[in-house]
This record gives sequence, structure tokens and C-alpha cells, in this order.
Amino acid sequence: MKSAWVAAGIGGLLFGVPTLAAAGEKVDMAELTCQQFLADEDGILPTVVWIDGYLSHQSGNTVIDMDQLVANVKQIADQCAGEPDKKIMELVPEDE
Repeated sequence: MKSAWVAAGIGGLLFGVPTLAAAGEKVDMAELTCQQFLADEDGILPTVVWIDGYLSHQSGNTVIDMDQLVANVKQIADQCAGEPDKKIMELVPEDE
């Protein structure tokens, strides 16, 4: 199962966030809402992988923990369920 998540994450990184932004379009991740995040099932993992990379750059953490990524996806999705207009970056755990 982990290899499927890794493959999906790598695919997302190589090809961008395919359904959030078409080729040539830009997505401001700071403005991404829960509604947009949850509506894009194919973009959920690549989005979380991007966020993890962003936070890892800030903290200097170079370890990819797939179990933690999956837990983060579930946590964010649970928090988003009742707050569709909330910004994703406001929900991201920053202590990794």
C-alpha cells in the first residue's frame, strides 16, 4: 500500500497537481480552500506532499514519513469537513 502512495505522490510531483491547475495555470496554495481540496480527490495526496515539502524546507527536515503524510491527509480532511471555506494552510500541522 505504501508503494501506491509513494507512486501517487511522485506522479503528482512530476506532473503537478493535475486537477487543481491545468497546464500553464498557477495555484496559490495559501488560498486553497477546504472545499477545493476535498473536491479534488486526485489532487489530495500531491497537495499534501507539496505542503510537506514546503514545511520540510522551513524546518530543515529531509525525512519523508509516508505514515505521517497519510495521517495528515486524514486530519486535514476531517477538519475540512465542517469548514469548506477554511484555507488548507491554516490546518497544516507544522511540527513535523
